[in-house]
Amino acid sequence: MIRLWGRSALDRRELLRAGGLALGGLALPALHNRGLASPARPGSFGKAKNCIVLYLSGGPAQLDTFDPKPDAPDDIRGEFGTIQTRLPGVRFSDLLPLAAQWTHKTAVVRTLCHDHNDHGRGSYWMFTGYPYLGSVPDVNNMSRQDMPPVGAVVAKLAPGNGPLPAWAVVPHRMDVAGGRRAGQFAGALGPRFDPLLTGGNPNDDGYKLENLPLVANEPPAVVRRRLSLVDQLNAEAGALNAHAMSGTIRDGQAKAVEVLSSDAVRRAVDLSAVATAERERYGRNLFGQSVLLGSRLLGAGVRLVQCNWQRVQGVNGFAWDTHWNNFTAHKDDLVPPFDRAFHALMTDLDRTGKLDETLVVVAAEFGRTPRITRSNAGREHHPDCFSVVFAGGGVKGGQVVGASDRIAARPATQPITPADFTATIYHLLGIDPAGETHDQGGRPIALSRGTPIRELVG
Repeated sequence: MIRLWGRSALDRRELLRAGGLALGGLALPALHNRGLASPARPGSFGKAKNCIVLYLSGGPAQLDTFDPKPDAPDDIRGEFGTIQTRLPGVRFSDLLPLAAQWTHKTAVVRTLCHDHNDHGRGSYWMFTGYPYLGSVPDVNNMSRQDMPPVGAVVAKLAPGNGPLPAWAVVPHRMDVAGGRRAGQFAGALGPRFDPLLTGGNPNDDGYKLENLPLVANEPPAVVRRRLSLVDQLNAEAGALNAHAMSGTIRDGQAKAVEVLSSDAVRRAVDLSAVATAERERYGRNLFGQSVLLGSRLLGAGVRLVQCNWQRVQGVNGFAWDTHWNNFTAHKDDLVPPFDRAFHALMTDLDRTGKLDETLVVVAAEFGRTPRITRSNAGREHHPDCFSVVFAGGGVKGGQVVGASDRIAARPATQPITPADFTATIYHLLGIDPAGETHDQGGRPIALSRGTPIRELVG
């Protein structure tokens, strides 16, 4: 714990801990580094003020969610029926009755495809727009040579004016034991553009954000007293000038003051103060409450929030990675909680008039094989063809883009790459996907090699 109110000045260790709040999750990007965001242009460019990504880690089965094939053989079709959505002729799995009500405002892309068949490299490609060039083990050891994901680019080029960091991950990264998976940090852009990690379990009754230096329900007077920490840091700045972290401390001071004194932040991070019925609408489970927290962070000024489905949710403990018990897991643990949270999020954004300026993205690293593994009722990894969903934020809704073949194994029309996927998000957030930024050493980085999906952006 940092001693804020002692009689003597902070010692060197405490100063570094205070200035290094980034190490505890408050990696505060400076507002001065807006860089290379392109000016507004006609059409959908820059229509999205912010973005929320619902990351269904592990890979949902496209046949059991957004691209069912009711006429396929039994060992492909699976156990679920289908339902008519609000779009004539478009059907979803019958596990998605709530999402089916929103097809007039969503765009389902059924032909995402790439060739990375493992979770780490697949998610890296999806969220950076670039294939991972190293080995499967290497991808579980993040490097400052990695390409930056979309959130980091937003944090550098178009962070907005809110008091919080521009990019947040709720509640935890998708890491493996002993490793930190590449594509979840700012990579070559440097640590100042790493995400805010909220931590904890948002489903706890008394949840408050762990990694901010404030307690959400403390009186404003207490918060104001804490601002004297800045004066203490300034008094000791001379002694810190020779330390590499001193620049980070100075850059983050003004932002830290904003965070500590912002009523909007205090309200956003305190789920314990949210009405019981409101929390229930999103689902009293880890993912539902993560989406609720993510939506509140958007309201407090975060530009891009990624809500990660954690493997600890559900009795199987494998997230959407359904190598076994695919149908039991989809029916009981996976699709209904997603459907409920998605419906609540869309309802709130639509009701408040914020859907037009908020980009909603549902995605994963890949899909699942069409053919069922009969020995354990599973579906395996399948990056060759899978579905993602876009809504709001300038997206032209009420459509399905691309068609898979008769068993959802390959694109029959219009294959879409991860580079196209990220280029679409950049475009809608007002960042030219054909532009570039620079790494910590000043070397240029092309933001995307893809093209925004024409049907979505007009």
